[in-house]
Amino acid sequence: MLLRFRVANYASLRDEQELSLVALDEHRNLAVQTPTQDDLSVLPVAAIYGGNASGKSNLLQALRFMAGAVENSHQRWKPGSSIRRNSFRFDDESRDKESEFAVDITLNGVHYEYGFSLNSEAVQSEWLYSFARQQRTVRRTLFERSSPDGESIRFGEHLKGRKKSIRDLVRPNSLFLSAAAANNHPQLTEIYHWFEDQIIYIDAGEPWLNLTKTLHELEAHGRENVLRLLNHADLGIANVKQEPRQIEKRVRDGFVALLSALDPDLTLDEDIDFQPPPKVEFVHQVRGGEYALPMEYESSGTRAWFALLGPILNGLSRGRLIVVDELDAFLHPLLVGELVNLFQNPNFNKNGAQIVFNTHDVTLLSSLTKARLRRDQVWFTDRTPDGATELHPLTRYRVRDGQDSVLRGYLLGRYRGVPIFDDYFLDVALGRQNSRHADPSPQQALEAEAGEPAGEEPLPHLLRRGSN
Repeated sequence: MLLRFRVANYASLRDEQELSLVALDEHRNLAVQTPTQDDLSVLPVAAIYGGNASGKSNLLQALRFMAGAVENSHQRWKPGSSIRRNSFRFDDESRDKESEFAVDITLNGVHYEYGFSLNSEAVQSEWLYSFARQQRTVRRTLFERSSPDGESIRFGEHLKGRKKSIRDLVRPNSLFLSAAAANNHPQLTEIYHWFEDQIIYIDAGEPWLNLTKTLHELEAHGRENVLRLLNHADLGIANVKQEPRQIEKRVRDGFVALLSALDPDLTLDEDIDFQPPPKVEFVHQVRGGEYALPMEYESSGTRAWFALLGPILNGLSRGRLIVVDELDAFLHPLLVGELVNLFQNPNFNKNGAQIVFNTHDVTLLSSLTKARLRRDQVWFTDRTPDGATELHPLTRYRVRDGQDSVLRGYLLGRYRGVPIFDDYFLDVALGRQNSRHADPSPQQALEAEAGEPAGEEPLPHLLRRGSN
């Protein structure tokens, strides 16, 4: 399970930002009953709110970049090639600074911290620590790397198996963890597989990209659950039909010729099967009759819900981390609440699955949905005047009494993370230039009610630097 993610100098995340999924002590009595690791209560849900262009998506993309570096740096990044990172662009210093990524995770009851820093030329540092189960202040070094040269890698006594022979294979632009997994190091391959297998990324605004996993669930043991959730969404769908499509030989040959022209060194198996996606139809029950409707004729909301079901059900059944960009894209707020409740409710989430998403759906902050988020599950992104993203939790603020005080406070701008409008520029655009000192706008009047932050409440300290 993911405990925290930390990133610096990636896209708009110039300064170090941290997302934590550790439940705060003061809220444990309200906690959803999630799997725990020793003394840690881990949250199944984290939601990120913020105005457009505030950096919500960049935070999720940073985690995706980190996982991609672990998966691909040793085997797919070419020797001597530059590293295509996305550093902060709005000053002259950041492009030369290192980007840093780190996660705290639990695997089989063991707490690990893994991270690395890199610039556009090479990996500059890399580390992996574990923490004693009963004494989390005691940090055990598995390995540390302090320069691009593999010779700088120092191993701790708790890392078993081949080490030095793998170290000799590490390039300046590859991670030691990536090289170790490629060479079947049993202890480190477990960490690698968390990045490679345990994270599912979803862009909810592009449902066609997520369709494959749902179709796989339909073909496998998950068909019944997919149909149940389709029916639960009140879409009038009783069944889903799939019909395989065949690709003509001339089309296949043309595709092979195109690939060969693009990359002359590419070797393609003559017997390779280019299988197009199946034809999908939704069966609707209308007045006792059944009528099939091709998927492309369904509404955007229906397609989005259907495409999400495969990854979501897969994640719940295998205890994976689901990372969703724009969870509410095309979906009714009540459907979003139902989806989040699959993770909040221990009767559905029995394997420690987690979902981290960004959204504009404010109903999750209110009492209008049974999936109402707790204070330590809510985060906000805000864009500073110099274009950098700041990430901060709702727990930084005192919340006023009242059923929907969090929702109201957010819309009033009390917690930041909302767009700030200047009606003067709108008036100028409409030819009303003399209204700079006009009566306050409705939003300005509401903002006058907004309170001040109570001062930041400290997040759980997962890493108190201790002895190795």
